Amino acid sequence: MNREAYRAQVDAVSFSPDFQDRTMARLRELAQEKEKKTMKKAHWRTGLMAAAAAAVLVVSAYAAVTLLEPRDVAQRAGNEALAAAFESEAAVTVNETRTVGDYTVTLMGLVSGEGLENLDVSRDRTYAVLAMQRADGTPIEDNVPDLTVTPLIEGYAPWLVNAWTLNGGTTTFAQDGVLYYLLDCNTIEPYADRTVYLTVYPGNHIPPSAERFTFDEETGAITVQTGAEAAMFVLPLAGK
Repeated sequence: MNREAYRAQVDAVSFSPDFQDRTMARLRELAQEKEKKTMKKAHWRTGLMAAAAAAVLVVSAYAAVTLLEPRDVAQRAGNEALAAAFESEAAVTVNETRTVGDYTVTLMGLVSGEGLENLDVSRDRTYAVLAMQRADGTPIEDNVPDLTVTPLIEGYAPWLVNAWTLNGGTTTFAQDGVLYYLLDCNTIEPYADRTVYLTVYPGNHIPPSAERFTFDEETGAITVQTGAEAAMFVLPLAGK
């Protein structure tokens, strides 16, 4: 079909009187739909960018708090020999974090027994360093912790073997909004063939009880009571 014949056929097509009006109205509808879709995409991209910016701010806020090293905590506690022990190869770095109530708690590291050999620190003690921060980012300025820290040993009821029966002692101080907690107690290395926990729960130096923990006398397993709150760090000990 040549061009002239095609044009003649097109010219012969009969259109309704309102064809032009309906066509223009439909084109406007399509344009509006496209504009709405474009605006939704732009809004989604804006929301995503805002969320990403907020995430960066949160990460930056946490990154701004650089925790002390265990040796620094020992020095602040006035124990240079212990600071040296935390620098030795026998010191164990953990850096695990748990949430307990309104706090995030980081078990930074520990040293004990053989790791204290040839140092002016008693070899029959275990030392552990923790850092405590409020989960909402509010700085901690008080040196008195709102949390209790105690070792618990598989096979022994929590209310029979704990920081109190192991002659535990604590040193705490706040710096840059973080509460540092240095725990020392009788060495726990003799229990290296068992699972040894460092447990943290709400309350200021409250001994563990059956209201908070369960103890299975047959297996020796220790668990947190339903409805109670506690974090249990498994301690990496030599010989396990």
